[in-house]
Amino acid sequence: MTPRNTLQRLHNILQNRSVEGAQWLERVMALCDQDEPACHRELNSKRMWGGAGSIANEALADNPGREAWLWQAETREFRELMIELGEYIKARGNASPDISSWLLAFSNWNQSDVY
Repeated sequence: MTPRNTLQRLHNILQNRSVEGAQWLERVMALCDQDEPACHRELNSKRMWGGAGSIANEALADNPGREAWLWQAETREFRELMIELGEYIKARGNASPDISSWLLAFSNWNQSDVY
């Protein structure tokens, strides 16, 4: 069972940040309905959790001019959703080593956010 709601919420956020990333995640969500092992491979991939250009790296994107409070709230939600997804992948086993680093960073950033 894939975390469909989490993926959909991530997709919604990515539509405001990375059109290409949103399109990629849309293809992965469609794959989840057809081939769950293939979906898991994609969700555990460098495209999802690698460095520059990865979906996870969107947490570091610069605000393109939206209201600061809205951008900060969306970024925080993005990190929380990525934590949920990362924990799901880790629970399935054989998780990419990049996931643990991102989860630690996301948790630390969310704890240090001051509104």
